[in-house]
Amino acid sequence: MTVVPKPDPGDVGYNDPITRRLNPGEMLIVTFEPTQRVTDFALPFLAMSKHPESSYEVWMDGSRQYGPAPIPPTDIDDMVPTFIPAKRFSESMTVYVRNLSDTTARTYSVQPIGWEASNGT
Repeated sequence: MTVVPKPDPGDVGYNDPITRRLNPGEMLIVTFEPTQRVTDFALPFLAMSKHPESSYEVWMDGSRQYGPAPIPPTDIDDMVPTFIPAKRFSESMTVYVRNLSDTTARTYSVQPIGWEASNGT
C-alpha cells in the first residue's frame, strides 16, 4: 500500500516507539509533538499493541481522530498505513491506551511513524 502524500526530500522522518506495562485498569497517556516547532507532522502510520479488553483513542490538536475503539488503528505486527491520506497535526498528538482487564497486566507499545514537513505545510 502506498503512503499518501509522499514525504518531500527535505522532510524529517519520525519513528519513536514507546512501551509501557499496564496493570489491570491502568491507562497510558502518551503525547507526541513536532520537534521543529514550526511545522506540520504527517502521520500515515500509527501502530499499537493489540490486546483484548483494551481501549485505544487518538487526539490531534485537540480533536478526536480515532476511538475510543476496542482495536488500535493498526497492530504493530501488521504495520500498514493507518490513515490515507496521512493525518496531520501541528501542535500535538495524544494517545490514550487503557487496559480494561480486571485481572491481567499487559505490555503496550505505541509507534507513530511519519515525518515533519520541512516547509511547514
